[in-house]
Amino acid sequence: MHAFISKPLWALALATSLVILFVPAVSLAQESVIDALKRQVSEMQATMGKMVERIDQLEKEKAATSARLQQLEQEKSASTARIGQVEKSVQAVQSAPSALNPAIGMVFDASVDHRAKTGGNFNFRSAEIGLAASVDPFARMYSFINGTANGVEVDEAAAVTTSLPWNLTAKGGRFLADFGRFPKVHQHELPFVNEPLSVERMISGETQADGVEVNYLFPTPFFLRATIGAYNKIGEGNDTVGNTKSRSWSRFTYLGRLNTYFDINDNHSIELGASQAYTPSLRLSGDSSGGDRILSGIDLTYRYQPLDSVVYQGLTVGSEFFSNSERFAFDDGSKRRQSYGGYSYAELKLNKNWSTGFLFDYAPSIESPGKKTMGYSPFLTWNLSEFNRLRFQYSFLDDKVRADKADSGHQFFLQWTTVIGAHTHGFLSR
Repeated sequence: MHAFISKPLWALALATSLVILFVPAVSLAQESVIDALKRQVSEMQATMGKMVERIDQLEKEKAATSARLQQLEQEKSASTARIGQVEKSVQAVQSAPSALNPAIGMVFDASVDHRAKTGGNFNFRSAEIGLAASVDPFARMYSFINGTANGVEVDEAAAVTTSLPWNLTAKGGRFLADFGRFPKVHQHELPFVNEPLSVERMISGETQADGVEVNYLFPTPFFLRATIGAYNKIGEGNDTVGNTKSRSWSRFTYLGRLNTYFDINDNHSIELGASQAYTPSLRLSGDSSGGDRILSGIDLTYRYQPLDSVVYQGLTVGSEFFSNSERFAFDDGSKRRQSYGGYSYAELKLNKNWSTGFLFDYAPSIESPGKKTMGYSPFLTWNLSEFNRLRFQYSFLDDKVRADKADSGHQFFLQWTTVIGAHTHGFLSR
C-alpha cells in the first residue's frame, strides 16, 4: 500500500521540479525572441527611414531634373525661334536684292518696220537700264537710263518718300509727271507697239518732267488719290521751255490730278482719272506778254478679269481724251487754238501666252486743229515668257496734218521686247 502511494507522489514531485526548472528557461527564451523582434523592428524602421529619405531625395532630384528639362525646352524653343528669324532674314536678303544693293535690270526693245511711204527699217528703239533701292526707312530712289539710236539720256532719276504722315508721298527729281494713264508709261510697257500719235502731238510724248510732286491717298473704302505738282515743263519733246535756264514762276507748269479705282464686283473694275496741267505764261516769239496754256485730260479704263483665271484671261478697254488750249504765234499775230484728241483701245487676253487687241487714234494738229490724223491698228501679242515678248501690229493711218503725208498708208511692225534682272514700272497690267 505504501509503495503504491509513493509512485504518484514521486511522479508529481518530478513534474513539479521539471516545471520549476523549465518555466524560467521558457521565459528567458521568450524574452530573447522579443528582444530580437524589437531589434529587427528597430532595424526595419531605420531602414524604412533611410528609404523615405532616399525617396525624398529622388523626388527632389526628379523635380530639379524636370525643371532643367523645361528650361532646356524653353532654350530650344528660343533657339529655334532665333534660327527661324535668321532664316527669314537670309531669305529676305536673297529674295530682295535691293536690301543691300540696288536692284538692277535692263529692257531691250527693237522692231522691224515697214511703212508704205518710206519703206522698211530695222529699228533699235531702246535699251533701258533701271536701278532702284531703299535709301533708308524714309525714302527710296530709282533711275531709268535709256539708250536709243539718238544717244543716251537719263529718262528718270527721282527720290520718293516712304514714311510721311497723313497718307502723303513726295517725289522730286526727273520723272514722268502724273498726267493721264499712258502718257506716263514708257513705250515698251504699252499694250501696243507705238505710243499713240495723239499723245505725241498733244503732250509732246511721254510726260517727262523735272520738278516735284505730292500725292495724297484719301482714307476712303476705295482707292482715291490726288496729285499736285510743279515742273519746268511737261513733255519729253516739249522744246518751248528748257530745263537749264531760270525764269519767273509764272512760266513753270503746275499740275493737278484726281484718280480712283474701284471694283464693280469680283470680275469687273473701273479706273477713272482727270488731269490738268496749267502754264500761266508762255513767251512767244516777239511777244513779251505771252499767254497761258491749259492741257486737260480724262482717262477711263474698264477691266473684265474672271476671278478663276488669275491674270491669264480677261478684257481691258481704255480711252483717253485730251484738250489743249494754247496761244501760237502766226505771221498776222498770236492766236489761241483749242484742239481735242485722244485714243481708245481694247485688249483681249486669250491665255497665258496670247492676247490680241485694237487701237483707234485721233491725233489733231494743235496749231491747226482742223487737220488731223486717224489711225487704226489691230495687234497680236505672243508672250513667250514673263521676260520675252513678240508683238505684231498692222496700222493704217489717214494723215491730213503733214503735207508730204509721210505717216499715211499701210504700216507693219514686228516688235521684240526682252527683260533681264529686276525691271518694272509698276503694276501696269492690272
